[in-house]
Amino acid sequence: MPGIFQIPAMDRDESRYAQASRQMLETGDLVDIRFQDVPRHVKPIGTYWLQAASAEILGGGPEAGIWAYRMPSLLGAIAIVAMTAWLAARLGGATAGVAAGIVIALALITSVEARTAKTDALLVAAILAAQIALHRIATHPDRPEGFFGGGLRSPAAFWLFHGIGLLIKGPIITLVAGTTIAAWCLWNRDRELLRRMYWLPGIALSLAVVAPWVIAITMKVGPGFLEEAIGHALLGKVARGDDSHGAPPGYHTLFFLLVFWPGTALAAGGAMLAWTRRVSPDVRFLICWIVPTVVVFEAVATKLPHYTFPTYPAIAVLAGLFLATGTGLVASGKGRTAHRVLGAIAVLVSLAVAAVPTAAKIHLTGTVTPGTIAATGVGLVVVVLMVRFLKELSLARLVHLAVGVCVFYGLTFAVVAPSLDRLWIARALQPVIASAGTCETGPLVTAGFSEPSMVFVHGTKTRLSDASGALDTLAANPLCAIAVVERRQQADFLAGVEALGLKVEAAGEVQGLNYSRGHEINITVYRVAQP
Repeated sequence: MPGIFQIPAMDRDESRYAQASRQMLETGDLVDIRFQDVPRHVKPIGTYWLQAASAEILGGGPEAGIWAYRMPSLLGAIAIVAMTAWLAARLGGATAGVAAGIVIALALITSVEARTAKTDALLVAAILAAQIALHRIATHPDRPEGFFGGGLRSPAAFWLFHGIGLLIKGPIITLVAGTTIAAWCLWNRDRELLRRMYWLPGIALSLAVVAPWVIAITMKVGPGFLEEAIGHALLGKVARGDDSHGAPPGYHTLFFLLVFWPGTALAAGGAMLAWTRRVSPDVRFLICWIVPTVVVFEAVATKLPHYTFPTYPAIAVLAGLFLATGTGLVASGKGRTAHRVLGAIAVLVSLAVAAVPTAAKIHLTGTVTPGTIAATGVGLVVVVLMVRFLKELSLARLVHLAVGVCVFYGLTFAVVAPSLDRLWIARALQPVIASAGTCETGPLVTAGFSEPSMVFVHGTKTRLSDASGALDTLAANPLCAIAVVERRQQADFLAGVEALGLKVEAAGEVQGLNYSRGHEINITVYRVAQP
């Protein structure tokens, strides 16, 4: 929860998702996905529906704050933690369940995705639910009695969550489940799992979940959605780095050390346990879940840290099993070197993470505050708790570490991050634009700063343009229009103002860092000078 209410709308994906969901409420169109007038045919509708429903129910409508659009992600993250703990408890007892739940809850990537209004927490929740059903089907010796039989072993449960995953983010869930099934069958040299899946009714159930919207969007906009979603958003990422996110193989393995922190301290132990107990059907299933998925995403050209998030619940389960039943492996000397190396890395990452609040505040503002000092102080306590945990691998020490990390996250997300004013340009512009306005609802145009947060914060009618577009807006509505002009567009803007014979005055300036592009910006808010 800390930070969900305090952190402003973030660029770029979060603001795009939230704004598109808001426009569904504004227009009443729950089929087509648009950011202003631009179609967003890169992801299916599921997340947008949930965000729109959350904003309507919790926030009172389209003008709800960003927190309301983040609630589905928070609930998705809570579901991930609960299901991970449940699965680990089924496989290794209560201690394993509590440990696995703590590990996945504390993971940096879970903490970030829980506070971000986009698809990934919801997708992983759907994948995890489907994988739990698949695990029950794969490891049970008998075929389920009928498509709906077997409770949690029901193939219907797997295919239902598969359909929900498709509706959230397309065939990513198919990739994870498909590679798991293929690896399981190859490793066991047995195709029995294929016989247990009830493919025809299963595929029909998944299609029943997703097909109504696909048909509706195709009827509304034609085949453009499928062409964009499959051709660009999916296949376009395979052979080349899409949107400047290309990286060589090994990227995900390297970033795992950071995004799974502080659970990185148990990664070597979990790997050792997986190898030594690979004959166990439960452990073998977890390996088939993790390894092929990571290999595929390492091979894909486009890479982002959250791509391998669907494997982290399985890794957390292995970590929980290790802490509950496998710490003797380290005591006996097996894998001790690997454990010590990853432990040392976990300590170094802890030190780096502890320094972030103060370092970010100094870098962005040149000052420190009691909040940043407190966050870094707690971060250093976490380092000590990490060392103690590595010396005594126990659930009690993990709980101590968890308390420290939770306090650190609370201070960092709820106090430090919102205070980094130079990052939140759209928020910083609010009082300047309010003071410049001469009408209750005047048109707002930007030139040079076209991040989606401007639209979410200042309204759907905000025009993202350039110097020429800003001039057109001012000339068309000189009494009310306001132009937000970035320094790189300022010379062209002022030259155009002179050519049109307009007189403008600056209402204020905002300086900051456009973290999406990585460069400093200087913005001036202009209005037409009134006689």
